[in-house]
Formats: sequence, C-alpha cells, structure tokens
Amino acid sequence: MAVREVDVVGVELGWAATLHRLWSSVTVITARDQLADLVLPPLLSEPGVLAVWGLRHDLAGGISAYRWAGLPLRQEDRAGAEKIAALGLPVVSIGPELERLRADGARHVLSARLDVPGTEAGSMLVVVGADADVPRLRACLAQIVDVTREAIRRLLAGRAEDEQQMRDALLAEASLQMDAVLDTTQTMHRAARMAVPAIAEGCLVYVLDEGKLVLRSAVHVDMRRLDTALANPAYAACLATMASKAVTGNAERVHSDVTDTTGTRTIHPQVLRARGRVLGVLLFLFDRGDDRIPPPDFLRDLAYRAALAIDNGELYEQRRRDVVTMQQHLLPSRLPVVPGIAIAASYAVGDRVTEVGGDFYDVVTRTDGVVAALVGDVCGRGPEAAALTGMARHTLGTLLTEGVSPARALGRLNTGLRRDGSWRFVTAGVAMLRPAAKGLAVQWNSAGHPAPIVLRRGRSAQAARGGGIPLGVLPQATIGRSRLLLAPGDALLMFTDGLTEARDTDGVMFDHEALWQALDRLRDAPVETLVLELSQASAIFGGAVADDIAVLAVRAEEYHDG
Repeated sequence: MAVREVDVVGVELGWAATLHRLWSSVTVITARDQLADLVLPPLLSEPGVLAVWGLRHDLAGGISAYRWAGLPLRQEDRAGAEKIAALGLPVVSIGPELERLRADGARHVLSARLDVPGTEAGSMLVVVGADADVPRLRACLAQIVDVTREAIRRLLAGRAEDEQQMRDALLAEASLQMDAVLDTTQTMHRAARMAVPAIAEGCLVYVLDEGKLVLRSAVHVDMRRLDTALANPAYAACLATMASKAVTGNAERVHSDVTDTTGTRTIHPQVLRARGRVLGVLLFLFDRGDDRIPPPDFLRDLAYRAALAIDNGELYEQRRRDVVTMQQHLLPSRLPVVPGIAIAASYAVGDRVTEVGGDFYDVVTRTDGVVAALVGDVCGRGPEAAALTGMARHTLGTLLTEGVSPARALGRLNTGLRRDGSWRFVTAGVAMLRPAAKGLAVQWNSAGHPAPIVLRRGRSAQAARGGGIPLGVLPQATIGRSRLLLAPGDALLMFTDGLTEARDTDGVMFDHEALWQALDRLRDAPVETLVLELSQASAIFGGAVADDIAVLAVRAEEYHDG
C-alpha cells in the first residue's frame, strides 16, 4: 500500500511540475502553431495515452488545421475525429470511424472544446487504451485546455497591441506626410497613397466642389484594374452614390454587390470633416477578410487627419491668394513708356508666405525727362510692413516726381521713419536715368540696398557699387552714390535680396555662381524675359520661393535727340 501511495504522489508531483512548466512557457509563445509542440507531448507522456490530436475550426465550421502527437491523425481518420469533436462528449468509445486504432490498443477518445472569443475555436482529442485512468486524464486534459486558452488569449492581446502600435505609427506617418505639403491636390493624393496597401487595397478621395462630390484621387494596388473598373459608368456611379450616402449620414461598411475588376469585397466610406465642415468622403476598398479590416474608429481617425490637412491646404491657398492680391495693390499698376529706355519688372510672392511682404519697386518720370527707377525692401512682413511699404513707395515716387533729389527724398523718408518710432528699417535704391549722347547716364543712390548689376552687351555681367545705411537706423540718412553709363544695348538690373539669397539643399546661395550663369544666358534677352526668367531661375535653384523677389530692369536703347 505504501508503495502505491509513493507512486501516486510521484505521478501527481510530476504532473504538477509539467503544468508549472507549461504555464511558465505561455508568456514566450509567439505564434499559435507553436502551441501543439508545447501542450500535446505532456499528455502523450501520461500512462495509457496513445495519441493526442488537435483540431482548429475555421469560421465556416470546417477544420483549418490538424496537429498530433503519438499515433498520427491520418487522412482516413480525420472524418471520425471531426465527428467526435462535433459531438462534444467528454468520453467516446472507439467506433467504426476509428476501428483501425483498436489494433494499436485504443479503446476510448477523450474530447474537450477550446473556445476563445475573437479567434477560431479548437478541439483536443486524447486517444487512450484500456488501462488508462480516464477520470484523471480528463482532469489533465481540462488543465491543458486552460493553459492553451490562456496562451491564445495572450497571443490575441499581443497581436492587438502590435496592430494598435502599427495603426498609431501609420496615423503619425500619415499626418507627417499630409502636413508636409500645403497643396490640396498633393494632400489628397497623399491621403490615398498612405492608405494603400498598408490599410486597404484601394482608396478613393471624393471632394465637395460647389455642392457636388467630385473624384479627386484614386489609388489601388493594381491601378490598371481600378482604372478599368472606374471606366464602367455603372460602377463609377455606384461608388459616387455610396459617397453621397455617407455625406448624408450613412457611412457604414458594406459588402460590395457590384461586379468589378478590382476584386473588392468590402467598401467602407468615411466622411472628410474638419472644423465643422464636410469636405468630402474617403472610400476604402478591401478585398481582404473582415478580420483583417481595420476597425472603423481607426479609419475615422485617418479620415479626420486627412480632412484637417486638406482644410489647412485650402485655407493656405486662400490666404496666399489674398496676399498676392494685396501685394499687387502695393505695386504700380503699370510702368511708364519712355523713349530710348526699355523697362520691365517682375514680382514673385514667396510660395510659403501667408503675410504681405515689404518688397517694392516703381518708375516715375519728371517733367524734365529724367526717369527715376526705384526699388526697396521693408524689414519684416505683415500688415505693418505692408503699410510701411505703401508709404515708402508713394513717398519716394512723389518726391522724385516733384524734382526732389534722390538723396533728399531718401533723407525725408528716413526722417519719417524716425519720427514714427518704427523699429522697422528700409533698404532702398534709386537710379536716376538721363539720356546722354552715348547712351544712358545713370546716377545710383543707395540706402543699404543690394548693389545693382550691369549687363554690358558682349561682356560678362558685373556688380555696380552699392553702399549707404538702411533708412530708419540713424538720425541722418547715409547714402551711397555712384555713376555709370549704359551704352545702347546695356541694361541695369535692380532687385531685392530675395533674388540672390535663395539657397539650395547644401546652403549655397543663388548669387554664388548660378545667378551669374543665368545672367550670361539672359544677357541679350528682352527685359521682359530677363526679369521673369531670372526670378524663376532663383526659385528653381532654391526649390521654392522662400522670400519675395522683386526685379526691375532698364535697358538703354538707341537715343535720338529731337
């Protein structure tokens, strides 16, 4: 009797150690397929156990996977195993379906169901002989099921956490990508591009335009298939109808009942809504199973971020249009036509600018025939800079028209700035142009403004002399003066620092080499072409017009006295 107790205690202690090992291993399981190697062998090692079979049920009620330890679960045995699993009885005697196992000593099959919410169910079958302790093995099987169920729960929780981290990363990346541009067309394309293929097989962006939904962007893992589908008027109309229903409040996921070439099984609309305004609809196209479709909250969050980016782009574009319009009012509506002088000007508003800048130019003529060409730049941007810009241009233009000398006109502007107590300063340059026997005599007056450039016919461009101190800095204006002569065909180029200070990705400024190369190319071009293409060359060099650019060019033509 004592020997038997020792045996029993030994067996129980051995099983307890096995369970402890299994529970400890639950935390390191990383895939469900690893479970069979973990939980089946311990049962097989118990006395009287001939085989342990594991069956995984699919969502349709069939069997998606078979695992075993001990006697193999052969093809001819699978129907019988599935029947026993379906019965759900804890103990079943070997019947005709598994009759061949009798030759191996099998007499009974123990069965246990494994159900875990959120994933496929499973069954475990233990094939035992006549000498098996069935009650004890049933208890062992129940404990193994508990271990397996907990391992699956942990796998599901880990998978859910991984998927959530992936979705969070996708949302963060989507925000960065969409916020990186302020062009609404690019933003809409990026919104669709970010969704495919990580989130969906396809994504369509519909935008409200004058109350009507218009397809603005469409991306798919196979664009040829999508293009073919959208070329079908019935299919395109069906998608548009889904988008329209979403705007009216019906934004539920639906299974596609329209035959197309994309293989789409599910369509999920999400409204693009930002700041209380409906902008359009995202249509996500899925050909994956429902279990692999992201949750609606995630799709809604992505749509919200896309809507904010699109709305920001629209607000920026409207703001920039307003800035361009306002900036034009600060510039002369037309330049005078002066015999013997070709005059042209160009103004480019910075692409990322949403405040009015301070660059200005003007050309005025005096009663004695002298022409005054002026260019200037007010420090800073915004309404105050704009007001100062208008005041500076009109002050200098009026005084020069009335015959006041450039130095005195600049001095009076300096006095006005000092009197008003403005912290802003102004750089300005005035070129007085007088007809001469051999061309055009130029007197340059500078208050800290960039020196003009002289383009001689048949010669390389050269910088003239600048000098002076910006207006508004000192009580008395300090003006730099120089003189030069423009022969017929020569040109004087006046500009603001936005032209020369554009930088490439390496930080090299436009005036290092690229400016002079462009001037060599444009030296003999008409002044209208010169100012326009020079501004464009600076913008291309810098990748974008980071600052406003004002360019004014005058060219001496053949002068005929009388």
